[in-house]
Amino acid sequence: MVLSLMRSVLFFSGLGDGAIVSDLKNRYLHDKHYFKAKSDYVRNPISLTGIRTAIDILEKQPSGYIIMDPYGGIMNNISNDSIAFPHRYGNLYTIQYLVEWHQEEKNRSNEYREWIRDFYDAMASHVSWGPRAAYVNYMDFDLGVMELINTSVLSEDTVEMARVWGEKYFLNNYDRLVKAKTLIDPNNVFKNQQGIPPSTTIGLEARTF
Repeated sequence: MVLSLMRSVLFFSGLGDGAIVSDLKNRYLHDKHYFKAKSDYVRNPISLTGIRTAIDILEKQPSGYIIMDPYGGIMNNISNDSIAFPHRYGNLYTIQYLVEWHQEEKNRSNEYREWIRDFYDAMASHVSWGPRAAYVNYMDFDLGVMELINTSVLSEDTVEMARVWGEKYFLNNYDRLVKAKTLIDPNNVFKNQQGIPPSTTIGLEARTF
């Protein structure tokens, strides 16, 4: 199925068949909706075996699907370290794995989450590695989380803990982002469960990036 840009916007807004652009102005959520997402980057064409694996898994779960966003073009002309977002040259596309369910299916939420985790595990040999990269806007707490720490418990162990997901999202830019965080927000005022913590050992003379 091929959709125009505006039809795609309507579709991903969760509006039903027959919706029109003006319906986007109605921001009231009529239906309680849940989803779980994970992501991968693909640097080499997926083999026929990998494609068959994905199709077999998708056929087992009607509520699941994938979105593949192509990369390349002008993105290949921007260096991986020019800004924080590093996933540029060498990537063919990114995969977003998704599964959705509604309020009346809440008792099946564990089933849906396990399905998408199994799907993700099955694709491991067909996607990027060293590390297995992920797209930060598809935040995935399965990659690891930390408590919302405060300055009294900050340590270099915290920086290494966050590296587990930080390098998947930002690759080699993670250490530069730690330096930026240390300079801009040394007290970790702005934080979340997959945030980048400040360093406790970077001296003022080293706070350049």
